[in-house]
Amino acid sequence: MKRRIGLGLIAGLVSVVWLIGAVGCKPNTETGPCLPQADKEYVLICNCVDELLTGDLTDTVSLNALAAQYSRRDMVGLGTTSRQHSGELMFMYGKCYWADPTHDGKVIEIDWTADEELPFCAIASVSDKDALVFTGINGDIHECLEKKLVELRIPLAAIKINGSFINVDLSIADKLPTNSSEELKSTLVIVSQAQEWQMVGFYALSSDDQALITVPGSPVHLHGKTLDDSHGGHVKKANSLSSTITIYPIEQFILRNRVPAEPEKK
Repeated sequence: MKRRIGLGLIAGLVSVVWLIGAVGCKPNTETGPCLPQADKEYVLICNCVDELLTGDLTDTVSLNALAAQYSRRDMVGLGTTSRQHSGELMFMYGKCYWADPTHDGKVIEIDWTADEELPFCAIASVSDKDALVFTGINGDIHECLEKKLVELRIPLAAIKINGSFINVDLSIADKLPTNSSEELKSTLVIVSQAQEWQMVGFYALSSDDQALITVPGSPVHLHGKTLDDSHGGHVKKANSLSSTITIYPIEQFILRNRVPAEPEKK
């Protein structure tokens, strides 16, 4: 799979952009076209959203292949599964959670060693030293995030959100399309009462990058769950009563269907 990724240079926040297949990538025939640079955080994308939605389910990564690099670490991630009822995945605080479309998005924790094939996954390790934290956020969470990231001039970021929300619209994938003529079938749930939520996701500024990690025209892609695990899934809309958002600027994508070997830190 070959995709051209475009990201801009952002002074003071993003020093270097790494383009897949461009100058500066280190070729490696075993794990894919490029290796991650040791001094830069990256988003690992296995398959991509635009191809998933046209029925490309062949590029998968196993959950246990992700375990060594991401389990028990601070990370941000989302995805879906190859189960009969696909559901929605959330990677947060070293754990993996699955929202069940057959039970209004009820959330269960999945063991990292489970034999699960993921037809789409985007995941990134994050560090508090790179975090930009904003408290007292209220209003439409997607609009708040877009406005803040445009102000900060950050083209690509991982996101964590914790706080109280009301009127949360969820979509939980049930049946993935198997060809371009089929459409994604989802369970829609509205959680109208105020509850405490945890959300994770990504922001991509350019339309090319959005096609990989969200959908064109929607810069923010969030998955979330209530603290009591009663509901979770893809967050279509959510009204924050009071929340804290944490933004982690990210400098590069890696697009492939296996986990790259982690480079040595110099």
